[in-house]
Amino acid sequence: MTSRFSLAAFAIGLLAAVAASSDRAKADSFYAGKQLTYIVGTSAGGGYDLYSRILVEYWARHIPGAPHIVVQNMPNASGVGAANYIFNVAPKDGTYFAMCSAGFVLTAALTPEQVRFRPSELDWVGTVTTMTDILAVFKSTGVATLDDAKRIQVLLGANGKGSALSMQPKLVNALLGTKFKIIGGYAGGNEVNIAMERGEVFGRTNQWDSWNAQRPDWIRDHRLGYLLQFGPKIEDLPAVPSFPELVSKPEDKALVDLLEVQQYVGRSVFTTPGVPPDRLALLRRSFDDTLKDPDFRARMRSAKLDLLSRPGEQTQAYVEKVMSNVSDIAAKFDHIVGTE
Repeated sequence: MTSRFSLAAFAIGLLAAVAASSDRAKADSFYAGKQLTYIVGTSAGGGYDLYSRILVEYWARHIPGAPHIVVQNMPNASGVGAANYIFNVAPKDGTYFAMCSAGFVLTAALTPEQVRFRPSELDWVGTVTTMTDILAVFKSTGVATLDDAKRIQVLLGANGKGSALSMQPKLVNALLGTKFKIIGGYAGGNEVNIAMERGEVFGRTNQWDSWNAQRPDWIRDHRLGYLLQFGPKIEDLPAVPSFPELVSKPEDKALVDLLEVQQYVGRSVFTTPGVPPDRLALLRRSFDDTLKDPDFRARMRSAKLDLLSRPGEQTQAYVEKVMSNVSDIAAKFDHIVGTE
């Protein structure tokens, strides 16, 4: 009896393996001779555009059949236009992809009535790099830790109310009891840096790689005190706490997860809903192979671009987790950070 069941199990396993092999062969042959479209949800020449064009150059070599990939820029409302197009218009066959400003996921969470897509239903191919923001202030303020910031008010520069520069310290104030005062109205991050030099404000949040690229002298001369990390914790600043480490209530953790979705999504590639599973698996596999390609990695290093990658399955799971109960937390989040 046992041997009969063993033979049956073996036969079933063999048939499953043959079917899987056949599906993979079909997916491999699908892309031969195809022209694929890769949409960048920002204007040409920016960071997302640069990441995308380098990625596409190498990714095409790792997709079976070596298809030709055409890049199109579709700048519109922080990527909302591109995401709407991918979700509603593009063919759902694995021939269209996009990379947008990561803020489009938060936009969908906070103002779902203003978008025509659901981030959790997109098929996420993979993340080229996550992004970690650092809240830093001049040491001359006397604020070296978050405990200091609970006693001393420090002016932080920001642009719009819905920007990370504004939302991040506002949520820190609400959950950790700090006294940061946000001074808004600056055109962008560079203008905030200039305001810091003029003494109008004394700190801001900024991507770690941007601190290094924009003001390396501040880092070299130890002028900045680093108080908090947003997003995946980086090795360069092991003693600086991350926001999730400092909150314990489930509701507070959900608020932080929603805030940090931009950092974890980072520079990610997604495709339409409904791509056949074998093709999605192929796209994710070829994407992962590209990010391991020594030539690609060397090219990224020469361009001074970060590579803190994540497989598509992880990005998919993260977005689905954050968006699963978002309606329960979005109103409170919006009330705290004042995105209107």
